[in-house]
Amino acid sequence: MIAKDGSFTTFGGAAVKGELYQQAYSFCQSKGKDMRALKDASRDSGYGRYANAEVQFKCLSPGDPALDNESSLSEPSIKIRTE
Repeated sequence: MIAKDGSFTTFGGAAVKGELYQQAYSFCQSKGKDMRALKDASRDSGYGRYANAEVQFKCLSPGDPALDNESSLSEPSIKIRTE
């Protein structure tokens, strides 16, 4: 999982989420693997908070059937809530 808060000038959570997808993809590529997104979430900026997002992903070997199989999606075994 990767998560990030936007900057002072980033108002949309979707922009932050896009950055995270690029980082996750690059991370998997650096390991010689393909990225499989599992789940994502984002929130726009508001009073007293920056826009933020998180992306849950797996790095899988090229050709792994789970890359195209939606049934491979699963809930994380640990969930952390911050406020």
